[in-house]
Amino acid sequence: MGRNTGGYSKEDVKNNLGQAIIDYNQGTVTYCDQSFDDCHIFAFEFSNNTFEKLEHFSIDG
Repeated sequence: MGRNTGGYSKEDVKNNLGQAIIDYNQGTVTYCDQSFDDCHIFAFEFSNNTFEKLEHFSIDG
């Protein structure tokens, strides 16, 4: 999909993130198969099971 100077709609983001891997024991959510590009992994940490507070977001690759 690449960069879009107009931004992405919520639907675009939802579709491009792909399937989440949720690890409740570690408090992490990881998107390994996102389709925004072909080399990064998106991940964030959460502090409780209701996902009300985002602790840390990272892009690895």
